[in-house]
Amino acid sequence: MLKTPKLPLTAPFLLAFSLLALLIISCGVVAGPGPTAAVEPEVIAPPAQPPAVAHGEPLTLGFPRLGMWWPDPWEQPLEEIARYDWVILGDWDTKFITPLRTLNSDIILLNSTNACELDFDPDAPPEENGEVLAIPPEWFLTQVGSTLADPVDAVTTTFHVAAITATDGISTYELFVISDTVLIEGESVLIEAVDEGNRTLTVRRGYVRPASPHAAGTHLAAHISFWPHSWMLNLSTLCPTAVVSPVIGPETWADYNARVAVGLLANPLWDGLLIDRSDPNESWLIGNSTARTIDPDQSDTLLSDYGEFDEAWNEGLRQYESLIRQAVGDERIIFVNWGMANYDLLNGNNFEGFPDDDGGLYDTPWQAVTMGPFSNGSYFDWLEHAQQPNLTMIETYEDDGGPDATGNGEYDNPCDDPGFVPNYRKMRFGLATALLHDGFYSYEINTNGHGSLCLLWFDEYDNAGAGRSYLGQPLGPAYRVADNTLGDNQLAGAGFDSQDDLDRWGLWVESGYTATLSLDTTNPVVGSGAARIDVTQAQGTDWEVALSFEPVEVVSGTDYTISFWARAERERPLSLWVQQAEDPWETYIWVGELVLTAEWQQYVMTTASVGSDTAAEFDFGLGQVTGTVWLDDVRLQEGSNEVWRRDYENGAVLLNATSVTQTIPLHTAMRHIAGTQDPAINDGRVTTKVVLPPHDGLILLREQMVYLPIMLDN
Repeated sequence: MLKTPKLPLTAPFLLAFSLLALLIISCGVVAGPGPTAAVEPEVIAPPAQPPAVAHGEPLTLGFPRLGMWWPDPWEQPLEEIARYDWVILGDWDTKFITPLRTLNSDIILLNSTNACELDFDPDAPPEENGEVLAIPPEWFLTQVGSTLADPVDAVTTTFHVAAITATDGISTYELFVISDTVLIEGESVLIEAVDEGNRTLTVRRGYVRPASPHAAGTHLAAHISFWPHSWMLNLSTLCPTAVVSPVIGPETWADYNARVAVGLLANPLWDGLLIDRSDPNESWLIGNSTARTIDPDQSDTLLSDYGEFDEAWNEGLRQYESLIRQAVGDERIIFVNWGMANYDLLNGNNFEGFPDDDGGLYDTPWQAVTMGPFSNGSYFDWLEHAQQPNLTMIETYEDDGGPDATGNGEYDNPCDDPGFVPNYRKMRFGLATALLHDGFYSYEINTNGHGSLCLLWFDEYDNAGAGRSYLGQPLGPAYRVADNTLGDNQLAGAGFDSQDDLDRWGLWVESGYTATLSLDTTNPVVGSGAARIDVTQAQGTDWEVALSFEPVEVVSGTDYTISFWARAERERPLSLWVQQAEDPWETYIWVGELVLTAEWQQYVMTTASVGSDTAAEFDFGLGQVTGTVWLDDVRLQEGSNEVWRRDYENGAVLLNATSVTQTIPLHTAMRHIAGTQDPAINDGRVTTKVVLPPHDGLILLREQMVYLPIMLDN
């Protein structure tokens, strides 16, 4: 969900000549700068001189460790940018590398690119859209389309097409809707009206990509565009090939885009590269006001199961990252945003927009994102398995929303308000989450502009001006400091030890899906049996095959701990939620999508209900893909123990991820930071216990950092 910062007006020539003149926006989770497709990328060997950081060696920086995305060195003070431990810039900012290193010799500086998106300006002259103009049509990711029934010249605005809809015998899909941009050979058109009866489209010609004549039978299909004014490119191995360079010959978008990325590191002053929009499993685009279908090979074939597409996308993503790693060597950093867990190739992952206003991530519980299990690796997983130096970071936003453009297309930046006060509690909770392990932290205004909107700095970053890295090094791992008794399990028969137990549960199977439920006594993990679900036909929607139990009772604002054991015949997703058992099927708890493996694994997560219901329904969603899943020892219990502490040489961090205030004994006197920004918290008092509100965090200082006058809090 990233929108690029504006490029400085003082360097307009960069728009035309930079390999990365346009920042790319995200389709759902991420975004950033993207490659220029208007020119053939130069193939440059990796630099021979050593980089600023050493491959394989962990960083020795003290804590807190801080990063920043896309500040604007053309407008913002370099002294403020240089305060961070690492910074993401763009190729247009190369002139600032040396000045920033003069201010902070240890700063890590990353160039940036995008894996699968290019943006455009529909109101700009053609030369400013050169990136998308030169992309071969074969490389765009499109929906299922149709063909022209009649030829058109370069000015005709009514297209007669062979089909307006398509059906798989179960569902009917619209091929074209108003406001779609449609790819037809080297042109794109904007749909202004659809006449289903006459199978005609009224279009605006030459939308970004220039108008030209097209023969009858020419293929046309809607672009996939998650964010306004951007088009997706096909990173999957199903992408058709095209020729950009006669020397290189036929290649896919992934091949070409990797060569562009390698060129961005030709300058040896860059420590490495951010690859934005590098998330896997792109079938999530379906049904998100983004795409009605996905046609990865442009064959106009409706897919009933997007599992193959996801596998091809993930394979293409890994190949793309592998090509970059092979070309630049192990000495350069490759950092990703919401990336696939290719730990052997990457130097960390960015957890963008986490924690959100509710303390989790789009209804996924805090614990799952932080410690797992979480799809494509939790924060802890990335820090423990990715390559060193590891830049894994939590990036929290003041504003969780999207671009929120005003009438002139600009983001309404709250930081411009003289009375603006950041959400200090949200910042503390995010920073405390990062400090539970060895990662970096950034607090920014919004995805639409990042650091260019405002370089926020907090008392907690440098002990109210006493100095960066003031906490020193950790003394050990984080540990729980709560031992609350959980309530009784509400799920009867969830041990699945007999057929009677299994019969307490139901299997919901929608039309177009096929699945069966049975008792398996051959390999349970607990007791004498396990539930076995065989999904033999699936179309990609989790809830259309659901293993359910009812009734359960949930209370709004109350924490619930959910745990279960699971395995599958192959790696696959599983969703979990608690909902209303009748129309309108309101969701009270949404755990999100977890990844099952072939080995038994216990999943434990805590989250709060957003509604109250005495007869709700507990569901596992299994309709994403075909295959067999086993479940055992499923529990839904009221309560949470997600209260954590981690000790450092010069202080400690405390975190309350529950929905109720927690009192935490310290067992020794510690001192609050003596700051100015949030004096109710950072007032310098000494205390032996902490009363910590829900979804909040706190940094305390040890005795050697306690100075007179002492204010004792009893």
